[in-house]
Amino acid sequence: MKLYGSTLGVVATCLAMAACMPAPPVSASKEDLLSSSGFRTISLNTPAKLAAFKALPAHELSRKTYKGKNVWVYPDRDICGCLYIGSQSAYNAYIKKATDKMMADAIKANYSDDPYSPTGSVNALDNDWATDPEAYGLYSDW
Repeated sequence: MKLYGSTLGVVATCLAMAACMPAPPVSASKEDLLSSSGFRTISLNTPAKLAAFKALPAHELSRKTYKGKNVWVYPDRDICGCLYIGSQSAYNAYIKKATDKMMADAIKANYSDDPYSPTGSVNALDNDWATDPEAYGLYSDW
């Protein structure tokens, strides 16, 4: 009976801690970045389009020729079951936005408030630490 109570207490504590955790931040998905970069979605309403869609590599941007023009295509099998298609300028805009997002995520990870992060603890220091006599163990009021 004692083991049952201890186990129940541990489980309750874990559930309480999980409830207090912040929600993960909402980030732009690849599909959102494609749409905002100028890619259009094409629905697969004919058997020929569906067959061409299935022949494309899954979740990979690839360059194809469509109506005599070079275009970039991205088959989305999981979310919308559609094909994203864009020009070279849309692809360039997507690459820029994806790179900016990646850099922002990396910077956010380096400057987190995690007390166990080495960069987080350095960034928590006051900016004028070099002029603070207490930073060197020197006390001006002695």
